[in-house]
Amino acid sequence: MPSTDELPRRAAAVVAHITAFGVVVPVQASDELRQPIKDAWRDALTDDGPTTDPVDAIGPDVESALHHLSPAVTTAAIDQRAGELVMLHAAALADPNSGQTAVLVAASGTGKTTASMTLGKTFAYLTDETAAITQAGVVLPYRKPLSIIDGGHLKKQIAPSDLGLLLTERECQLAALLVIERSPDHEGEPVVELLDTVDAIAAIAPQSSYLPSMEKPLHRLAELIHLVGGARHVRYSESADLEPVLARLLAVSS
Repeated sequence: MPSTDELPRRAAAVVAHITAFGVVVPVQASDELRQPIKDAWRDALTDDGPTTDPVDAIGPDVESALHHLSPAVTTAAIDQRAGELVMLHAAALADPNSGQTAVLVAASGTGKTTASMTLGKTFAYLTDETAAITQAGVVLPYRKPLSIIDGGHLKKQIAPSDLGLLLTERECQLAALLVIERSPDHEGEPVVELLDTVDAIAAIAPQSSYLPSMEKPLHRLAELIHLVGGARHVRYSESADLEPVLARLLAVSS
């Protein structure tokens, strides 16, 4: 039998409403988790009423509860918008003046959060987890906390504003679709390659959520690719190297 300290803390009441690409997710937690949740999720809190069932923030300690809350909120929001939005495993960063947005597609653990932390001081942070895109090409924000390694056994969840990242309330329009590949051995400037539509779909479709549940899913993905003048594969070494690439693409599209 596990000890009392090892048992998860039970959720007690709704302590926060979190907005994720138009979905309002209520979070249930014990009172001692109320403030840590509000601190970590400060940039995604809303007073709007819930549109999904509650998710529970539970764990043997605050760090564990926050660690498990992030995927729970993401899953609840994705489930709610299944079949409606194109949802990609991607970071999304916008020109804070024009709202023109670059979506950086990559598998989990391959550089989205690092790119968001680096580039989010120049471009407005929309998400580092799931880029949700309407049929008209509007990228909906999901200003979740970023998961940062700080030496503990779990990543720390830190609000984007606490990291000095820019935020915007303006409508953000998809202007660039990038499949990013970080290669530490790469030397020089990033290599940017325009992909054929078929190759772009092949690269992006595996990094999507609920794509088969959409009507004509590959056509929907192709429409977004054509909307931005084609998807691009970008091979780079360090996240800072991507800044001129995004600046150039977003300036051309604005």
